[in-house]
Amino acid sequence: MPENLRFHFEGKLADKHIMNFYESARFQYAAARLLVKLTQFRKTGKFSEKISSKSNVGIKLKSLSEGSFNINVEDDDSKREENKFDIPLSDLVAFVVEGVVRRIDDLIIQEMQSSDSFISRFRIDEFAKDVISGELKIKDLSEDSRDLVKRRVAEMSREERLQGSLNEIEKIDFEKGKKLIAMSAPLIVEMATALRTSADSLEISSTKSGASRPILFLDRSIAADVETSAVDDKITSVLCDVIQFNKDNGWGKVRFEDGSIVASFNIPYDVLPQIKQKIIDTMKTDKVYLNAYFVRDRSDKIVRLMVVGILPSPSS
Repeated sequence: MPENLRFHFEGKLADKHIMNFYESARFQYAAARLLVKLTQFRKTGKFSEKISSKSNVGIKLKSLSEGSFNINVEDDDSKREENKFDIPLSDLVAFVVEGVVRRIDDLIIQEMQSSDSFISRFRIDEFAKDVISGELKIKDLSEDSRDLVKRRVAEMSREERLQGSLNEIEKIDFEKGKKLIAMSAPLIVEMATALRTSADSLEISSTKSGASRPILFLDRSIAADVETSAVDDKITSVLCDVIQFNKDNGWGKVRFEDGSIVASFNIPYDVLPQIKQKIIDTMKTDKVYLNAYFVRDRSDKIVRLMVVGILPSPSS
């Protein structure tokens, strides 16, 4: 059965069911390149730098439906047995988004809310769970918290998706995964062109057999964070304290440089099964060496670590 992916815009012109033609065209070009390249990768394990008539694949644009502004595409994966990776296109989108988009942390929560209506990380998680279960509607939340909860709902949905496709995702080795993410990041930023004057936010979701599931919530600040981040070419071994770790999604937080730097980290899904237990065990000690790629902003500040290995702790 075909899978439908929906790109839903809200705010600004989109609330009047219109968009700036140029911005919409830029978005569609970037989104089309992203989905075509991910489909190529699913089928052959690689993707073309340039898309020609021969390398193009059958992603179909569907007629527009009512909404703030929706763009719908269809992935008719009728020959899935020929694919190198047996994975829905939406889950591949979730895979690259997980490697590109920074997850919600305490700093993001502070930046996205006013002091008058501050909601804790715990409450945001609770709201997100209630939205997913259908017990709560986004419109019933305070205006300050809606985007945070939408973003957290998408994160939780990606976790569930990637766990469900873990067997196929583990077949994507780290180098191929890194190339996919490097290809996807500028296209996701380009898709945010539509958030200049046409809309305030973009939500990507997928529908199959009538069930809709979110993949990504994107606004200008998230896109700017993706645009200004660059991954080091070389692995660095860093001595640090692991102060938080989620064994299910591979995200956590570390402290290093004598405590002067606190940064989030993520472990790619193909690496996570091999080092998950080691990370948990090291939290019982003071220090551990992590092999990681540093992700830096434009000022060269380390904003995140992409952990790919672990070395014996100094005490062992």
